[in-house]
Amino acid sequence: MQTTKVLIYVKSLVALNRQKAAVYREFFTEQLAASAVELLESSAKRQQDIGQLKQWVSALASNDIGELVVIGGDGSVNIAAHACVNTAVRLSVVPTGTGNDFATALGIVNWRWRLQEEPVLRQRSVGCIDQHIFINHAGAGISVALRDLQSTWSKRWLKRYSYLWALVRYLFVRPSRRCLIRDEQGRAWEFQVAAVNRAIGGGIIVYPAAALDTQVLGVLQVPKVSRWRQLSALFWILCKRPDQSRLLGCHETATFTLADNTNIIELDGDAIELQGPATAQVRHNALNVYTQGRTQ
Repeated sequence: MQTTKVLIYVKSLVALNRQKAAVYREFFTEQLAASAVELLESSAKRQQDIGQLKQWVSALASNDIGELVVIGGDGSVNIAAHACVNTAVRLSVVPTGTGNDFATALGIVNWRWRLQEEPVLRQRSVGCIDQHIFINHAGAGISVALRDLQSTWSKRWLKRYSYLWALVRYLFVRPSRRCLIRDEQGRAWEFQVAAVNRAIGGGIIVYPAAALDTQVLGVLQVPKVSRWRQLSALFWILCKRPDQSRLLGCHETATFTLADNTNIIELDGDAIELQGPATAQVRHNALNVYTQGRTQ
């Protein structure tokens, strides 16, 4: 069935994004009508944006086919997913962020893709911790530290490689300042991630076997070890085969408890900070997404 109502949600801090939003607005207005197309620019308040998106979704008539077009990165997609999860609304992603791991998993790399061809409707699993949704991963330890090690300069000029550069910088942090997470068995970890996507952080592979319709989480854990042993783990991550490392802990599970009471949890690299420990799980095929008909 064809779309009847469209909301374009755009990461408005980037001027180029607003230009792309104007192109998409003109496209959908020609396909439908001006009254059927709305534009919402992001604000500095995450919960406010989620609330407005949910209002638009709930206002759709029973015979409407709603499409939410997100122009931004994984953080913007995460916000939109909170409004679309377990609804009939179709999510279209126009990747313009730093990492764009969600879009990459759908085979989307060109921001014009939705203008050029008929999309294919698929379903996509997401993760959750209570009412909080994650589209790629929930992480604790190193992934939280990496946010502080990424500068505005590195994000602007290194793009997706800014995450990798931050990881290299982390390896040279003094041992006393490096992350420490204690699990329920008393084991020490520097990094824990529960993922529903193959990659996080602009292409860093953490769950090689991930599928769009996954019913389980992919878990990767890095133990508290010396810097030189961590370089060995980094080698396998860069080779896109973390499951081949004897050092890394990799497995699949229906639920996973990560972090501890001294560590926070980040979702999709965003500023959301949940206090650990907390249990993550999968919402199977909870999102309707448009793709180009091919996935990676």
